[in-house]
Amino acid sequence: MRWSPGSSKLGIGESGFSILEVFVALLILSFGALGLAMVQLTAVKAKVPFSSSNIRTATDLAQEAIDHLLQVPWTELRSSHPDGFRSGAEGVSPEYSRLAASAGDSVTVQGTTFYRVWQVMPDPEMPTLKTITVWCCWRPEGSSWRQASLVTQRADAGY
Repeated sequence: MRWSPGSSKLGIGESGFSILEVFVALLILSFGALGLAMVQLTAVKAKVPFSSSNIRTATDLAQEAIDHLLQVPWTELRSSHPDGFRSGAEGVSPEYSRLAASAGDSVTVQGTTFYRVWQVMPDPEMPTLKTITVWCCWRPEGSSWRQASLVTQRADAGY
């Protein structure tokens, strides 16, 4: 049977979905999407076993240190205590076992002690440029060390 304008009847064997079937299908799809979102959330939490507020605090403290170091006169800009670092295949990183004694400074926030160390490296090709790296490290109760690091560069403006 052919459809013609003005005809609203469907032929035999030609039918669509009822509104109830569409709602049931959408309901099943919604529960599936919700279940997938819950699995993703669980996976993310399992991957990040430490508090995100500590990450935020460490990043803020590292930024605070960089802001301070950007105000230090160019000739006085130096790294924190050298015992606070170790060199490895991936470059320089904090020496966790010596942080308490060699950190540039430490701050305690809500019972967690954050240690800050920084390294100031002159650029070998541009003597008027220094790279500043700040690490803010903490150790959650019964866990391994964590760190947040920020890097910036500072040029000698000559004034």
